[in-house]
Order: sequence, then C-alpha cells, then structure tokens
Amino acid sequence: MLSVLIPVYNWDITDLVTTLHRQCIKLSIEFEVLAVDDYSTNLTTKEANSKINLEHFWLIELEKNVGNAEARNILARTAKFSWLLFLDADMMPVHDHFVSLYLEQIHLDDFDIMSGGILYEKEVSSEFKLKWLHGSKTEEQLAEKDPYLEIRGNNFLVRKPIFLQNPFGGLPETYGYVDTHFGLKLKQSKARVKIIDNPCIHLGLETNEKFVDKYKKAIRNAFWMMNHQSDLADNLRIVKMYKKIKKLGFRKPIAWFYQLFEKEMLQNLHSNNPSLFIFQLYKLGYICTLKN
Repeated sequence: MLSVLIPVYNWDITDLVTTLHRQCIKLSIEFEVLAVDDYSTNLTTKEANSKINLEHFWLIELEKNVGNAEARNILARTAKFSWLLFLDADMMPVHDHFVSLYLEQIHLDDFDIMSGGILYEKEVSSEFKLKWLHGSKTEEQLAEKDPYLEIRGNNFLVRKPIFLQNPFGGLPETYGYVDTHFGLKLKQSKARVKIIDNPCIHLGLETNEKFVDKYKKAIRNAFWMMNHQSDLADNLRIVKMYKKIKKLGFRKPIAWFYQLFEKEMLQNLHSNNPSLFIFQLYKLGYICTLKN
C-alpha cells in the first residue's frame, strides 16, 4: 500500500517517525517507514535514530555520503509498496489526518504525483531569517501557474513506477532546483500532477550565511540547465530574467555592479534584518558573472 520514505542527514527523526507510524497504525493499512542515513557525521543524531524500535520501520545507514537526490533514489528502489510518500527529515505534519488525506486521494486515482505543501514557523531567530523569509514567500504560497513547478521534494506522494522512470539527480550541484528539475522531467513524461493542502512544517532552516552559499549552487544549476537542457530551463524565472537582461545588453553592467557591491549586499543578507529585494539583486548579479 504505502511506503513512507525519509532521507536523513544529521537530524533526529524520532518524532517524525513516531508521528507517521502512529497515523498509519490508526488507519490499519499495509505500510512501511524506511529511512536512509546519508553517512551522517553527528553521532548524537545517529545514535538517536538507531534506537528507534518500531514495527514496520527500517533504517539503512550508508557507508559514504551520496547526496540527498541519490538517497531518495535508494529509498525508492528499496521500497516494497506501489505508493511512495517522501518526507524530508526536518519536516513535521501539521495535523493528525496527514496520512489519511493522502490515502483519500489515492482512492480517487486521478494523479501520478501529488505535493502537499510546506509551512514555516511563525517566528524564527534572526540568524535564520533569510531562509525563513524566502521560504515563506516562495514555498508557502502557490504562486506558479504551472503545477509541475509547485512540486516540493520535502513532502510529496508518487507512484513508484513514475518515480523510477524519473529519478532525482542529473544536475552538477547537489542543491538547488533539484525539485524543479524533477518536476519538469515529470512534465515532459506527461505524468499527472495534483497539488493539495496537506502541509508539513519545515523545522530545519539554514543560517543566513549558509543559505546564501547554498543558493549560489542553485543558480549554478539553473545556469547549467540553461546551457544543457534549455527546454527545461526556460521554465525557470531566473533564467527568463537573465535572458532578458542579456538581450538588452545589461549582463556586463549588472555583473560589474555585483562584483563592486557584493560585500555590501552580503552584509545585509547576513544581518539580523535581511532584504529579499537585495537577495534578488544578489541572485541576478551572480548569474550574470557566470560563464559557460
């Protein structure tokens, strides 16, 4: 019936697994909860996860780090049921009927992949403010007209054959537009997508500094897609903006602006009160400095 799959890296999944396990038991369904530890370095969380002792729960510990995308693929290949429910380790279902709502949708049988959405806590400390602001704006609210661009890898349900035909991965960087790349491959394969309101709260936020560094990887992925998979990249907002800038002859001036004011922009983005407008300038400036 249902395989609940959790890729793990340096995160205690005890509460998440217990919550999901309790909901599945209550529904009296065939299920498994399977986690893959991607060679975590935090011994405290590794020990906590290894002590989870629940029926239908299995933990696979990898002997080397393979990255989140390949960890998901390992989970999918290992899963024994036809429906795969993926949740990131730092997620937590908002309500007690989280699993049951997905089951109701499975019985309707009118989709191949479904994304339930994401919420953020109402307040966070200042060191996590940039990711919190950015995520609240781009992930909590479904702003895209294309549902394939709304698929969130941290909370989605998919048919196992569809996932195996369209696995995660294929980008040079391990972070950034990985979910989008996955969604666009599904669009090419004409998989049926459905977006519903069945959210999880995102608990694990990066610090402002780490989020900026990771987002630069995302921009490099977008730039790589533009040069190697243009049919997919043309769906990305940052690629569309970059092409307009380049067509108007503004790429070099914006790259010069970025290099001149990068330090000042980073001071804001790393601060207690980061600006999403400055972050947008930073992203556009950075992509304009990249070369094939």
